[in-house]
Amino acid sequence: MIISSIGCSGGNSGNNVEPQGDTQTPQVSETDTPQEEVELTFWHIWGAETDASYGAVKKVIADFQKEYPHIKIKEDTTENEAYKTKIKASAAANELPDIFSSWGGGFSKPFIDSGRVLAIDDYLDDATKSRMVNGALTNVTYDGKVYGLTFGLSCGALFCNKELFEEHNLEIPETYDELVEVVKAFKAKGVTPMTVSGKDIWTIAMYFDAMALKSAGGDKVTSTLLKQGSFKDPEFLNAAEKFAELVELGAFPEGAAGLSKDESDIPFLEGKIPMLFNGSWTAGTVYRDDSKIKDKVTVVGFPVFADGKGGKNDFTGGAVDCIMVNANTKHKEAATLFQQYFCENMARETYLAGAYLPAWKVEVDESNINPVTVELAKLTSEATGFTLWWDTLLEGEDTQIYLNSLQELFLGSITPEEFIDKLQSMYE
Repeated sequence: MIISSIGCSGGNSGNNVEPQGDTQTPQVSETDTPQEEVELTFWHIWGAETDASYGAVKKVIADFQKEYPHIKIKEDTTENEAYKTKIKASAAANELPDIFSSWGGGFSKPFIDSGRVLAIDDYLDDATKSRMVNGALTNVTYDGKVYGLTFGLSCGALFCNKELFEEHNLEIPETYDELVEVVKAFKAKGVTPMTVSGKDIWTIAMYFDAMALKSAGGDKVTSTLLKQGSFKDPEFLNAAEKFAELVELGAFPEGAAGLSKDESDIPFLEGKIPMLFNGSWTAGTVYRDDSKIKDKVTVVGFPVFADGKGGKNDFTGGAVDCIMVNANTKHKEAATLFQQYFCENMARETYLAGAYLPAWKVEVDESNINPVTVELAKLTSEATGFTLWWDTLLEGEDTQIYLNSLQELFLGSITPEEFIDKLQSMYE
């Protein structure tokens, strides 16, 4: 089966499965391939064995080393949230590694604006671009130039334990009103309905981003985040009020504020909590070795709002996880060679691992892919649009204003109205 497009123009723990694909070698001429002994430092976020991409990264780097033994890849890995702080500080100090993982959109824009990232247009030929799916370069293109390569598409989705729903005679919710009733029903039976990490704030944002999308629609969310609108528009307060309602109903675990992402996943993987809204990489988590819910999970989009402008097939996410090259690296040819090799082969390996949907046209045996990932591919093939996650689209300090304010809303220390006021302060 060749995956050529998954309807996208536009995180992350999980399963450490053994990758199976054959590597794809970039079409680089002998004269373009540097033969001197070089060492490239590569910073990324996939260093934990519980990460869905862990095995894929190890395989792709090992395969690259075999094919290009004169290029040594020196890895340095950091956990997601700590990595974001580290990479921003390193960019500000002009101390970036040769190659590094990042996120497109607003997250990397300060790096580009300060001249820290290499524009790679001169290293990309039409043959290479033709092997990418539509939209693979959208979020890494700034002012008409390409500054990164993506390898996977991600989307936000609601992962539901079918067995728990059937056991309690409940239907998987399609609307927000149905979700509220399901939350109440599970709570009445002593079951915590949903899980989230209050410590890793981005997991809370996964929920709110989707709710804002269902309330306001993709165009309004994007324009407002780009400061071409107003958070005072009623759709954003509507999303904040509904989010606060879920918290008040007890949708999330007691003590969630102190849980890490990995800790919050445990009761879901043990089959004790029926719902988790997170990125598509969760499909890999479901099939992790220690998971007790294999073959018990189905996936749907976030329930629609009766009073909302976002549709059933509107999703958060897109092709945004990327690999960039330091503009000041002494080994541009070697770094861009690795960048292309890594991204194209990661597209296949992370798809096989259930971590991402591919941003490159890859040939795979679908029988080797876990059923939830296949279900996600079908679900997103019908997407009408993808809206970037807020903490990716927002720039600089605005990201922290959003995340810190959302955490306060989650903890109940501010009201939905106060939350909106804090968001609007980004415009000041």
